[in-house]
Amino acid sequence: MRDKFPIADSRNYGFWNENEQSRLHDSTVAIAGVGGDGFQLGYKLAMMGVGRLKVADPEVFEPENSNRVLAATEPNCGRNKAEVFQEMVSALPRDVKIDVYNDGVTPDNIDDFMDGVDLILDESELRYLHIGTMIARTALKNNIPSLLVMNIGFAGVATSFKPDTVTNGFEELMGIPKGMPLDEVADLKLDYSRAIPYIPAYGDFDTFKAVIDGAPLPSISQGVDVASAVGSTEAFLHLTAEAGNKRKTPTWSNRFRYMDAYTNKSGIIKHPRLSYYKGVATIVGRSVLNRNPKASYSTQERENRQ
Repeated sequence: MRDKFPIADSRNYGFWNENEQSRLHDSTVAIAGVGGDGFQLGYKLAMMGVGRLKVADPEVFEPENSNRVLAATEPNCGRNKAEVFQEMVSALPRDVKIDVYNDGVTPDNIDDFMDGVDLILDESELRYLHIGTMIARTALKNNIPSLLVMNIGFAGVATSFKPDTVTNGFEELMGIPKGMPLDEVADLKLDYSRAIPYIPAYGDFDTFKAVIDGAPLPSISQGVDVASAVGSTEAFLHLTAEAGNKRKTPTWSNRFRYMDAYTNKSGIIKHPRLSYYKGVATIVGRSVLNRNPKASYSTQERENRQ
């Protein structure tokens, strides 16, 4: 059976078996957004041996992406992210089928995008709640589990939504009224207490306030790398669940799994909104006592965008 798989898979054996590798080869994963986390996650899945990837992203790489995405090289700036992803994965010594949706996920293509998919990774920006809602509703309709992965500071956070129930689903987690039309969802303001379950104790309070006021979320390479490691592990648990091995189950909402390379802490967040408010209180207290390192985001980033 071992000869069925390429030599590139040989170093996987020892931590997982041929039956699990076969499951990966036979799997199809859709990734909505291949910027930071999505690119690293998708590339890891390809290296793991996932047989087919569907990737959607309407944006192009820009110089500001180069702090955390290996693909954001000077020649690739200005090029569509999904097309660059296809090019880089195709250079691997593997037979990975890649479908590209360079218009992003839209009402016109979402059924095709999620057709035949075993797992969907929602890496669309949470500011665009209507896209996440559209993905969640289609996943529920097609009985597909959905995986949400985020980088926060030096940490990675992940959770999944079960396809057989709306309980603790994406819309409930984000506080979206059931059945709300997507055009109305698009007008909703993101509630960070619902979207971000982990606030690093070392965070700069001025940065936190800037983000709450509407500034883009900062993102660093360490956080993206940890997020992709946590997320690809959760994806592995999803895709090999029927392989018959004695593995743990994926982390289902409303629980979140987190790992922080800075604090060396990891675990399961059981009450995400409570965790958010405790985190905010912690960085406020530490900032008042001048115990946290200062960042420059709240001033420099705003000046750069004016």
